[in-house]
Amino acid sequence: MTQYCEVCPDIEESICHVLLHYPRAVQIWSSSSAPLPSRWESVKDLLLFLRDSSRRPSTTELGVVVAYLAYHIWLDRDNCLFERRGSLPRLVMDRAVPQAMEVSLLAPSTSFGLARDIWGTYAAVVAPKYASLSWVLPPPGYLKVNFDGGMAMDSASGRVGFVIRDHDGRLIAAGGRSTPGLTAVGAELRAAWEGILYVRHGLGVDKLCIERDSATVTDWI
Repeated sequence: MTQYCEVCPDIEESICHVLLHYPRAVQIWSSSSAPLPSRWESVKDLLLFLRDSSRRPSTTELGVVVAYLAYHIWLDRDNCLFERRGSLPRLVMDRAVPQAMEVSLLAPSTSFGLARDIWGTYAAVVAPKYASLSWVLPPPGYLKVNFDGGMAMDSASGRVGFVIRDHDGRLIAAGGRSTPGLTAVGAELRAAWEGILYVRHGLGVDKLCIERDSATVTDWI
């Protein structure tokens, strides 16, 4: 069954709409101080821009900013949908750009690991040191699990993932996997379970805390 945008009547809430044409997304893109190109009409246009920008040193930094803006636009839409709250467009941009700048500064000196599918395994990618500017450190001796999950429009499939950091902000591991049909909340819970399971069995650590922007899921756990 087609899901329509609750703000834009008769418009399907597709990935393209959420990232590029949703009114809040348009406001966030417009609030950026980065010299963005003319507005993209499709996700394919956006992905082609990111691909091309990564191939030229002169545009790599701009590509990273665009990628982080898109990511934070998605998170903001998630908050609006599940928590019925969102940030001012300028605040979304202010969170995204510093993180993008930090990644750009680290990029020449390090190679970032990629999260990979961990279906049925306890394998995850060991990552280099990186601390988000807006991320809160866990207590000394603890690991923090950040997790996220989402479903496709038809609810037939989805993806879940997690990121694990220590009390110094060092990125320890990241992993992800596909899921069968679940609800949106079910996908979030599965993502949390995968992260906790990896910390306990993969790393052998009992002291952990979890963090997610969905208060409902965190409270249930």
